[in-house]
Amino acid sequence: MFRFGIPLVMKVTHRTISTEADALRYLNQVAPRLPIPKLISSFELDGKVYTIMTKLRGHRLLDKWPQLSTKQYTDVIVKEVTTILYQLWDVSQPSDIKGKVMMSASGDGLPHPRTLRESLGGPYSSTLECYDSMSDTKMSNVSPHISTALTQDPIVWVHTDLRMQNILVDDEGHVTGIVDWEDSGWLPRHWQLHILRRPQWGCMGAWVVYWQSEFRCDDVTEKAYDASLDGVLVYPL
Repeated sequence: MFRFGIPLVMKVTHRTISTEADALRYLNQVAPRLPIPKLISSFELDGKVYTIMTKLRGHRLLDKWPQLSTKQYTDVIVKEVTTILYQLWDVSQPSDIKGKVMMSASGDGLPHPRTLRESLGGPYSSTLECYDSMSDTKMSNVSPHISTALTQDPIVWVHTDLRMQNILVDDEGHVTGIVDWEDSGWLPRHWQLHILRRPQWGCMGAWVVYWQSEFRCDDVTEKAYDASLDGVLVYPL
């Protein structure tokens, strides 16, 4: 990543499909009010993609967490992140790709949990087909209440690395933006819950406790989340 004297950032990646440029280009168009970087330009050179985007103000929440982890600040931050999530979930999946999952803005696949995110998987024609690719149990053999819960969950745009290192805040504890959209794309909405509720680096302490214990999505998505934990999801997201 390179930072210029002007408020721009350039990121370089070896991936030439399903890039951050693809994601930003799409989201800037369909949800221009989202607090995310604006894509300035991107180009491919010698097998690498160079993406130039605006630099958002603020500090990484991960770095400011020791000062902002009190309930007063946490309540504000999680409320503002939740508002951004619902704005993101309001983006409708285009009719020509309706129902497809693990799909990027370029129409290609996304990092697959079964390969530890080292290679792309998908896109898949349905949520059940996606789970077939990563579960030791075929979806045709699971209980009907599990498959029904999974298929009823809407397909939305999911940020697959929504952790404290990718959330920016100001000195007063207000969210100024969310970054690192390279691996985002069309996925079942309950996958966002897995990202937020699994303890790991960047998702710990009062932060993860809130998403595990206090935040509740709608019943359809919560049922899908519970169903995915019933012997279906065997690889962490």
